[in-house]
Amino acid sequence: MLTEGSDEPSLARDMIEVHGLEAAAVARDNARAAALAGQATRAKAWIRVLGIIQKQQGIRASPMRSER
Repeated sequence: MLTEGSDEPSLARDMIEVHGLEAAAVARDNARAAALAGQATRAKAWIRVLGIIQKQQGIRASPMRSER
């Protein structure tokens, strides 16, 4: 469980070790669940963990496509 003051980089590394390439999806789902539960602080922490995971895995957001 993610709590205030937790070691987010360590959690991100552990998630990558356990979930592999699915770690980002798990963190994203956790952020969404926290947000839907009204837990803004926890959701923001999961978003920070997601960012760390994405940096470590080299995941980049896809560019927005322009509509013609």
